[in-house]
Amino acid sequence: MHFSSLSARQFMFLTALFVIGDTILYVPSNVAFVAGQDAWISGLIASCAGLLLVSLYGILGKQYPRMLLIDICESAFGRFLGKVVGLWVILFFFIDSGVLLWQIGDFMSTHILMATPIQASLILFIAIIVMGVRLGPDVLGRASEIIFGWSAVLFVLFMVMLSPNFEGRHIQPLAENGLSPIVRGSFLLIGYYLESFILISLFPYFKHTGSLSNVLRKGMLIGSSVLALTILTCILVLGKDVTVINIFPTYILAQKISIGGILERIEVVIASIWIFTLYFKLSLCFHAAIRETAQLFKVKDYKILSFPSAVLVVAASLILVPNVSYFNTLIIQTWWPYTLTQGLLLPLLLLGIPKVKSLVSASKR
Repeated sequence: MHFSSLSARQFMFLTALFVIGDTILYVPSNVAFVAGQDAWISGLIASCAGLLLVSLYGILGKQYPRMLLIDICESAFGRFLGKVVGLWVILFFFIDSGVLLWQIGDFMSTHILMATPIQASLILFIAIIVMGVRLGPDVLGRASEIIFGWSAVLFVLFMVMLSPNFEGRHIQPLAENGLSPIVRGSFLLIGYYLESFILISLFPYFKHTGSLSNVLRKGMLIGSSVLALTILTCILVLGKDVTVINIFPTYILAQKISIGGILERIEVVIASIWIFTLYFKLSLCFHAAIRETAQLFKVKDYKILSFPSAVLVVAASLILVPNVSYFNTLIIQTWWPYTLTQGLLLPLLLLGIPKVKSLVSASKR
């Protein structure tokens, strides 16, 4: 089986873009809803948890070098049960792809192309995703080196231009309602970081297995730091209440930027950061879905699955998330427990089962 190669730098950038993904626009509102003005502390806690998670994935990659997730499941669970577990994981990849696609459609229909049906935005965006995925992970890796740089510049400018609007009173008092809301807020972010489990499908394309954990940690640190800083900025500028009531608080932040009456209304430029990061997250998720499906059913060229899978993802996005209220309920109440089974329980089983097998076989000797 031939895999193209990703450099350590490309893999780090892809990890960082994946972690930021859809969260930079949506998540501050949901975390503030749970943790209040202490949402930024939830972001810091979640960052620490994210570093532990990707370290776990790095260990998994070293134990099963250059193997797709389907092959890892079959190696750990056996041929039949491994395929069943693999099918369950692929279903998660398609569900996640559908939810991610809906978010871009909802944002475009709400703020950019108000008179355009959401279906048109979904079809146009998934078409670009299919183009990128068919070119392969190596092309996405090279593109990440360009996009990451531009996104970083835009983000730094965003922070600098907002700094005059910071108000320290918005984050006081600290831990007013105790630690429970802070911990629950961190669970929401951790639920997103658990999606990094999808990156395991990219491991065979990374040839430097020995440095895998280190590269993943760097990518997670960059991505989670951006999110924690974004949440803090939302609270400092908008305050807890305004952050909570706006679905896209980061977009509202950009509307606050006004420099000399000349530099104004640049929120669409700032929103491009989110569009870039969401593109890479959805591309990697969609690639994992069709690549693992091809491996499960022994399809030689996974690219032939891209078009029918794209139709499936568009339909799934409209069925899985009928409206914004449902989406917020899904994220706050359901998403992190669901991703916990995929992003923590399954990797622990994949690591633990071979060790249990070896102990059992050793005891029989």
